[in-house]
Amino acid sequence: MLLALGTGVALPAIPRIAKSFDVSFGLASFVVTSFLIGGMVGTLPTGWVIDRFGRRPVMIAGPILTAAMALLVMTAQSFPELLIYRFFDGWAAQMWLLARLARISFGAASSQRGRQVTWMYGMDNVGRLAGPLVGGLIAATWGDRSPFAAYAVLALLALIPTVKLAPEIRPVQVERSRSAPSQTRRPSLREIVLPRLQYFGVAFFSAMARGPIFAGVMHLYAAFAYNLDAQAIGVLATTTSVMALPVSFTSGWLMDRFGRKITMVPGFLGVSLTMLGVAATAFLQLPLGWYVAAFLCAAAAQSLTGGSVQTIGADVAPDGARGMFLGLWRFTAQIGTAASPSIFAFLADHSGYGFSFVYVAMAAAVVVVLLIAYVPDTRASHEPAPASVPVPAR
Repeated sequence: MLLALGTGVALPAIPRIAKSFDVSFGLASFVVTSFLIGGMVGTLPTGWVIDRFGRRPVMIAGPILTAAMALLVMTAQSFPELLIYRFFDGWAAQMWLLARLARISFGAASSQRGRQVTWMYGMDNVGRLAGPLVGGLIAATWGDRSPFAAYAVLALLALIPTVKLAPEIRPVQVERSRSAPSQTRRPSLREIVLPRLQYFGVAFFSAMARGPIFAGVMHLYAAFAYNLDAQAIGVLATTTSVMALPVSFTSGWLMDRFGRKITMVPGFLGVSLTMLGVAATAFLQLPLGWYVAAFLCAAAAQSLTGGSVQTIGADVAPDGARGMFLGLWRFTAQIGTAASPSIFAFLADHSGYGFSFVYVAMAAAVVVVLLIAYVPDTRASHEPAPASVPVPAR
C-alpha cells in the first residue's frame, strides 16, 4: 500500500513533466511506454532470481530501486534521460509484483487465489486513493517534479514491513522436497509454454486492452486534449481509484465462488463497450464532462477484470518453475502493455484520438472471444494448491 501510495502521488506529475520538454503527444507517451518496457525486460531475469535465490531479496531490492529512480526523475535534464529513469522504475515495479504473485501461487489454495490476488490489487488501489490528489496538491505548491520526492520516501518506508514481515519460502526447493524423485526435474520452457498457450493469448490481449488506463495514457490524453493540470488529473485519478476499490474486491469473491470466467467475460465485454463510448466523445469532440463520465465507466469495467488474469496465471503455474512461469507470464503481458500505449499514440497522431479508443475496444473484444472459445475455467480444473510450508527466514 505504501508503494502504491507513492505511485499515486507521482501519477499526476508524469504527464506534466513529459509535456514540459515540449514534445508531441506521440513522443510524450514514451514516458509511459519506457516504464512498461522496463517492466517487460525485467520479468524473465526476476523470475529466474526468484527460483534461484528466493523472493525476499527481490522484495527488498524493488523498493530501493524505486526510490533511487524517483529521485533521479527529479533531476532529469532531458527527455531521453527521463525515459531511462522511467525504464528502471518499471523494472523495479515488476520485481515487487512478481515476488508477491509467486508467494500467492505457491501458498494459496485455488479456492482462495482469486481473493488474494484481487485483494492484493485492492490494497494497491487503497494506496492510490489519496495519492493522486495529494500529488496534485504537492505539484501545485512546490512544482511538477516535487511529488517524486514523496514517492522516494514512501518507497523507502515500504522496506520496513518488507524486511520485518516478509517470510522466505524458496518455491523450487520446497516443491522438490514434497515431490517424488521422478517429479523433481525442472520443466523446460517448451513444457511450460505449449500446454498453456491459450492462457498466454489471454494475458497478451488483455494487457493491450487494459494498458491505456492502467499505464496512465488516458491521463496523458486528458492533459493534451483538455489541457488538464496536475491537480485536476489527480482528482480524476483518485475518483477512479475510489470507484475501483469495491468492484475489485467483489470480483475476487466472484471468481472464487463461481469461477474465473464469470467475472472476466462480462468485464472485458464491458471494457469493449465503454471504450467505444470514450471513442464517441473524441469523434464528436464532446466537452470535458462527457469524457469524464465515459472514462469513469470504462475504469469501472476495467476494475472488474483487475487481478483476474494474474489469478489464472497463479492457477496454472507449474510446480518447480513458478518463478520462471510467472516471469514468462508477466513478460507476455508486458509486451502487450508496452505495445498498447505506442499503438494508441501512433493512431492518435495519424488518425485521431477516436481511433485509438476503438483499438482498445477491439483488443478487449478479442479477449472475450478467447475466453468463450478456448479457455476452460481454471478454478474448476485445478486442484487446490498446498498450504504454505514454513521455512525459517535466512
